Amino acid sequence: MRTNHFVSKSILILTLLLSFCLIFPLVGAEDEDAKAKDKEEEKLPVIIEEVEVTAQIPAQQPISTVSLIETPILEKMTPKHLGEVMNYTTGTYVTEGGKGESSIMIRGISKNRITLMYDGIPIAEPYFNSFDLKTFSSSGIDGIKVIKGAGSVLYGPNTLGGIINVVTHRPTRPFLSINANLAGEDTYFVSGSAGYASNRFSVFTNAAWDQSDGFRWNDNGERTLRDGSDYDRKNFTSKFYFYPNKESEVMAEVVYYTAQYGIPAALDYFKPRFWHFKDWDRLQLNLGGVFPFLNQGTLKTRFYYIYHYNVLDAYRDDTYQELSWESTYKNRSYGAFVMGQMPVFKNNELRFSVNLNRYRMRQQGDIGEEWEKYNRDVYSLGIEDHLNISPQWKLIAGASIDYLKKHSGETKTTLNPILGIRFSPHQWLSFHLSMARKSRFPSMRSLYSSRDGNPDLRDEIGQFVELGFTYKRSISFSGAVFYNYFEDMIQTYRGLDGYKTYQNVGRAEIVGFELEAHKKIGVFDMNLNYTYLDARDKDTDSPLDYNPKSQLNMILNIGAIKGFSFSLWGVVVSESEVKMGNAPPFEVLEVPGYATFHARLEKQIGLVTLYVKGENLLDKEYYTEPGYPMKARTFSLGFDFILE
Repeated sequence: MRTNHFVSKSILILTLLLSFCLIFPLVGAEDEDAKAKDKEEEKLPVIIEEVEVTAQIPAQQPISTVSLIETPILEKMTPKHLGEVMNYTTGTYVTEGGKGESSIMIRGISKNRITLMYDGIPIAEPYFNSFDLKTFSSSGIDGIKVIKGAGSVLYGPNTLGGIINVVTHRPTRPFLSINANLAGEDTYFVSGSAGYASNRFSVFTNAAWDQSDGFRWNDNGERTLRDGSDYDRKNFTSKFYFYPNKESEVMAEVVYYTAQYGIPAALDYFKPRFWHFKDWDRLQLNLGGVFPFLNQGTLKTRFYYIYHYNVLDAYRDDTYQELSWESTYKNRSYGAFVMGQMPVFKNNELRFSVNLNRYRMRQQGDIGEEWEKYNRDVYSLGIEDHLNISPQWKLIAGASIDYLKKHSGETKTTLNPILGIRFSPHQWLSFHLSMARKSRFPSMRSLYSSRDGNPDLRDEIGQFVELGFTYKRSISFSGAVFYNYFEDMIQTYRGLDGYKTYQNVGRAEIVGFELEAHKKIGVFDMNLNYTYLDARDKDTDSPLDYNPKSQLNMILNIGAIKGFSFSLWGVVVSESEVKMGNAPPFEVLEVPGYATFHARLEKQIGLVTLYVKGENLLDKEYYTEPGYPMKARTFSLGFDFILE
């Protein structure tokens, strides 16, 4: 019954699109802008950081909606980590709470169902199958791509909720840049980047240090220091490229992140936990290359190793003197993938990928206890056929076969097909329609946790339909309407025996649309993004947790006037809710809507740019998760130095 409901809606959207497209001529002379577009696509450069081996952060993919956060936005916002910038595009929503983590949702789907890639390799803590945006420094980043809806099957398994791809800088000339920022509570941020490029090789290095004694929150008009909000974070990235010839490149990369930080205890609703990460480290090693394949194809290979190590201390009270327990995680991920593309016939291209992932988890619940050890392997084979029916029409069809080998030795295989079509009547106008089935294997915690694990869990399934468009002339305008249906979603419930366990009990339906506009007039540069979501839990007929129906983001940049520049950015969010408890009926907590704005005023003096930055300018008392208030109004001073 549910499948028929999905198919009927898919047919309806397809019919509407085809009816609209009949307005445009399908025969006759090829217009010059379509020819120019095809020629432009044929000459895209080889870039190793991208999964799509022929493009560096493309403005769009043929059959899915892609939002970009590019270098100019990052430079104006001066974010310290990804959590401070990911709110400012369509379909994304960032919250803070829990373990002090910065979490993200894409079109209503939580982060443990999202794949985050850093220079093309998937990064997630293996046990929880999740990530914290605060552990990714924004220093040295060229851009961020958010892929929604029917993303390419070439990205590998577990992309149910979407894909975030972070691309670090690739030097094209020698340069040196330094950024420093100082605020109250002994808060400072220092970063430096250097790069060199020649015809045969290039190298890029970045280092960042972010330290603070904590932040203050608006406690009924009184600025109060948030206990446990102190942190000390360091990040180092280095990449080396070697170019054997014009068609090939080899890249080696090392990324090291280390931190010690407190976790603010909940002030309301939840029992306070006095936790502190004594160590939180992640090491990423990445080696790969792009090479010619057969006559006109391209082949990309990649090998990577990721090591997570963290030590969490739990104390008995807010004095942080008496230790209750100390848990340690030593988790490793090994991976490799091969991706390629080759022409098969005229106007027809075949793309394929093989992804191999091995996860090794080692956990100690407390000092002196035995180590828990869990392993699992995940493999994926993806194939896509890209057919240019005409200069205006492009058809894409493909599928991936995802394979899971559990710690117990049991195996699971799932098939995820994708189908899409793009119609481009002009170079500046295009439409796309896509339908896909995607899945996510259960996390190791949900399968093996000694407290609430369930080794019999099935993978979560999602079905997607999206109709989108892009328009780029004097104004850039894009949007999408989407319908997503999920089943077998994994949730924790307390059974009749009184024990809580993970179960495949969830069903969800998400309907919405998003619009994005960009316009530049003289010194004014404006971005507006709007997202509407109706995300419902079908089992309880209630909204999904932490999903505001309406969200408006804006970024305004005013260019240099007598050496001064000004930037203003903000987000306006409607109310949402979260369900509390282990089983229905749940207690429902409301999360009030809020509006928050930030700004930066800068003055360029030679090679140096001086700036003052203000956060939460309205000094609002607000929270994104109950019990965890956000930062009050804060000002900081800083400078940027760039030598090229």
